[in-house]
Order: sequence, then structure tokens, then C-alpha cells
Amino acid sequence: MLPDWHTAYLDHPLYALLRPFVSQALPPTWPDQAAYDRLTTVARAAGVALPDGLRFVCDLTPEAYYETHVGKTGEVPTRYRNWHDWFNALAWLAWPRAKAALNRRHVRAIARGEVRRGPLRDAATLLDECGVLVPVGERALAEALTGMQWKTLFIAHRSAWGTDIDVMPIGHALWETGLAPHIGWCAKALPVAVPSGFFGQPLLARLAWLDDWLARSLEDDTFLPRPRTLCPLPLLGIPGYWPANEEATFYENADYFRSTRRANASSETSSVSVIGESSPSSA
Repeated sequence: MLPDWHTAYLDHPLYALLRPFVSQALPPTWPDQAAYDRLTTVARAAGVALPDGLRFVCDLTPEAYYETHVGKTGEVPTRYRNWHDWFNALAWLAWPRAKAALNRRHVRAIARGEVRRGPLRDAATLLDECGVLVPVGERALAEALTGMQWKTLFIAHRSAWGTDIDVMPIGHALWETGLAPHIGWCAKALPVAVPSGFFGQPLLARLAWLDDWLARSLEDDTFLPRPRTLCPLPLLGIPGYWPANEEATFYENADYFRSTRRANASSETSSVSVIGESSPSSA
């Protein structure tokens, strides 16, 4: 059972990219309609590129499909006293272009008849719910991730975290489950090759680059065509995410840090590991 309203979670690195967006508009208790409206007003005043007309509408039950309703009206159905929907609103603030592009992808797929979801919508939903972008400065780091080489990624390259590799969550369900982390907690990762100097930029500049890159990539429906394009990432292995991972023995848990046949699927993992390298937006 998830806890009642609190804000202590913001101290965890998983929520670092959310802090700037709630610093001036964090409600003291469960947000009501006025609090959600203030959230978007403050964000727009700060220059967040939210779509025109976007509004989080409390306890709205749309007549059409959720994604269709959002696309046509700009109204995002938002349940009161609901962590999942609170984090969905914050995801819109942090990733305004990418969230809008995800919605357009769903609308396009529905228009083609993919109402009950197929691989394209499933992949978009997985990214939207459980996804993280993993910017990488070195190909070897992406290969360790896609190859599920956890000791290489978390031990041998431990010093690279924050300087050559990072985690930028977009999935609002991840932030929800992060309220009560547990062994087995995983994200679905999209490794992105980033340009030189990326990691020297401030957080919001890095986030804006990734938001723009992802939004433009999602307009091409050959990008992220199926759920398996995303890689599993055991979040508690990331340095700074869990106290126990300071000990190398933590990574001996093969049930959590598992290697599967995916690690041997060279044709697929190699295509994932170089995402962004040939894209014009990575220059």
C-alpha cells in the first residue's frame, strides 16, 4: 500500500529532475484542481513548453479513449489523491515535448485501427509508464547495459555514473513505485548516445536536449517499434539509489541482476546501443 501524501521522496536521485518543476508550486497536501492549475501556470511562466490548452482536470471521465481525449481537448484526466496521476502531471512538466509526441503516436495508431494496442502502442506505453532515458558518452557503457553486463556497468564503470552515463526517468509509474522501492524494481531503458560536452551541462539543459530529441524521434513510427527495443535496468544497482549497493556483494543476487538470452541477441542489442549516434539531433 502506498503512503499518504508526503514530499520526502524528492530527496531520492530518482526524482532529481522533478525538483525544479515543483519548487514553487508544491502543494502541502493532495493537489486539488486549483493546485494543478497553479502547477501549470507556474510552469508556463518559467518557460516550460507545455502544449497550448493542456490542463490536468481532476476526476474527469472521458467519453473517448484516454489518448484521443487528451489529443483533441488538451484535458488530461487526473484522479484526486492518486500518486500515479500526480507523477503523470509532473512528467508532462519535465518532458512536455516528448509527452505530447507520445500522445500523438497513440492517436495515429488508434486512427489506423490499433485500438486494443499492438507493438507500437505497447512500446510507447512502456516508455511512458516505466521508461528511463540513459544518456551515454561512451559506446561501451551502452553495450554493457544492452548486454545486461551488470558488474561491468555498476562496478567496473562505477565512476562513470554522472559523468559518462546517467538515468533520466520519464515513466510516471516508476516514480510511483519509487515511493516503496524493493528488490526486483526495474525500469525499461532507452540508451541514447549524446554529444561531447553533454554531461557538463546543467540538469535542465540536459533534460531539454533529451526531451527535444525524443519528441522528434517519436514522430517517426519506425522508431521504438516494439517493447523489446527497451532494455531492462535494475534501478537499485545504480550508484546512489540504494545504500546496500555500496558493497560489491549486492550484485551477486542473480535473481535481480540476471542475464538472459537477450544478452546474446547481438543483432537487436547492437541496434539499441547506438541510438542517437547517427541522428542529426545528436550533433
